[in-house]
Amino acid sequence: MAIESPRRLGVLAGLAVLLGAVFMLWHFDGAQDGTPVAVQERRVNDTGLTWRVGHKQQYRVTVASAFVMSMPGGAAQSLNLRIEGLLDQQTLAITAAGVMTGMRFNTFNLMIEGAADQNVNQALQSPFRTLFSKNGAPLGFEFPESLAPEHRDILKNLVSMFQLLLEDGDTWEATESNASGSYKAQYSRVSNTEISKQKKYYLPGPQGGSAPEVESTEFIAVDPNNDWITEMTFNEVVVTNEVGSAPTRVSNRATMVLLDTQPRVAANDWRFETAPEREQSEDPASALPDLQHEEALLQLDDVVSGLEQGDGDRRQLIHQLRDLLLVDDQLADVLLERLGTEDLTTHTRADLYLAFELAGTPSAQTALVTILADSSWPPEDAMRAIVALGGVKEPTDEALAALWDLARSTLADTQRRDLPGTAALAIGSLGSSLRENEASDYAALRSDLMGSASSAIEPTERAVFLYAVGNTGDPDPILKHDVASYLDDASPEVRSAAARTLARLGTAEVETQLLNSVKQEPNDLARASMIEALATWEEPPAEALAWTRQAIQQERDERARYNMAVLLGNNLDDYPENRRVLESLLESEQSKRVRQKVANMLY
Repeated sequence: MAIESPRRLGVLAGLAVLLGAVFMLWHFDGAQDGTPVAVQERRVNDTGLTWRVGHKQQYRVTVASAFVMSMPGGAAQSLNLRIEGLLDQQTLAITAAGVMTGMRFNTFNLMIEGAADQNVNQALQSPFRTLFSKNGAPLGFEFPESLAPEHRDILKNLVSMFQLLLEDGDTWEATESNASGSYKAQYSRVSNTEISKQKKYYLPGPQGGSAPEVESTEFIAVDPNNDWITEMTFNEVVVTNEVGSAPTRVSNRATMVLLDTQPRVAANDWRFETAPEREQSEDPASALPDLQHEEALLQLDDVVSGLEQGDGDRRQLIHQLRDLLLVDDQLADVLLERLGTEDLTTHTRADLYLAFELAGTPSAQTALVTILADSSWPPEDAMRAIVALGGVKEPTDEALAALWDLARSTLADTQRRDLPGTAALAIGSLGSSLRENEASDYAALRSDLMGSASSAIEPTERAVFLYAVGNTGDPDPILKHDVASYLDDASPEVRSAAARTLARLGTAEVETQLLNSVKQEPNDLARASMIEALATWEEPPAEALAWTRQAIQQERDERARYNMAVLLGNNLDDYPENRRVLESLLESEQSKRVRQKVANMLY
């Protein structure tokens, strides 16, 4: 499992509905890329979209998202997000490239767990431009040069959240993208002005792995008297259960409704200077300020005060704090003292730990180790310290030793019971960095992880260390065979962890062992995990598919049937007899999730 701080896990994944689509850029200067087409009103068809240069509209937008991520030890991280705003829109130009529109939130209120940052909300009221295809798909975005990248992402994906791709006919299918990936959408025309849309299934990502599962219902209204859409509402649930990662569930509800009010906007409102999206320097030390200790202390006070008061761009403040930690090694102890003695908000505390992680200096790591070694610190702080250490690029021997001590601790009956498992996973993540950097001490770390799994008495501990091995991402066949030996463990929890770890490392070289194990596996959880790993088999032999076609008809576990169906569906072209089995399953299956997956693969 990739390691993130609890707050960042929640915010980043909770905002997943707002982040992540990839778009091309299109620069607007009134008539760029050719003269605007002669007809300044375009409609796809008699029941399609209308675009008229100069037409202005205002929408009421609401979004509510609830996010839950399961964590090691049975704990969970959750987050609730809400957005309310008034969106002004004006059609600016119609060219061969598409339809350029100007957009700006007249009012915007983003709340995370009921709390709002007024500086963020103010930034999100910046004007921006969106290029649409003539049938409604967002193709590109442009923003003022001063707008931070994370604020651009939110605005981009708010627009993309309400995307449609209108075509002729009563039904049609389209491929679209959002933060969770690319998905197939099924459209149906209810009337001349009403369309229903359903996300059918997500496509596998470029790196493979399990695609998110989705259930959605969407309603869209269009009107030839208005540009773009007049109304859209949707409800959806997206579940991600990637092998080796923490399961997540995101529930989204959103509405956008055209209002009778006319926005007070002019074409000049959308004329602003743009620049390519900015990225943080890969080497922050190359542009560090030259400060004396007293001056650095003053700047640190200003940055922490700014974070506390929500005074300025938090992302920029966090990176300023990172730079100060890089400049002055003494500041790590100063920041540690402030964490221990001052009543800082939860938001600020999480940001300070992120600054420690981004700096990653030996002194920053020592400060984090101090928190782990002192049980008087709250468990939440210890968890953040573990996560920060798990994200540094060059872990010190001291940091690794502290994580190992914690990973091997027994804290089951205390409030710190979730820390050992998280520490083990952090070690695995650090192993991935060490392996990619070809560090000489990676081999010892890998050996220690496997040794810890072997020596652990409790099944849960063995399972966690196996998951930590999966976090290394090491494709070495020797390691895979070592993990595969746990397919015969006495505990079904460990057998399940071994299967899921193999799926994370790659099942090549151990598929036959997996198949033999699943044939005799009596436990539903372990059997489902083994079949899930087998579902990644790129070229399964006829024997494996013949067994799967027979076994799926007697399989009692819903998750196992789902994974068997995936294995059969992934090999329909080479084994057409799989289709008959899936068609029969579609008629008899009681699980809606399995039926939907089978139907998507068949049709």
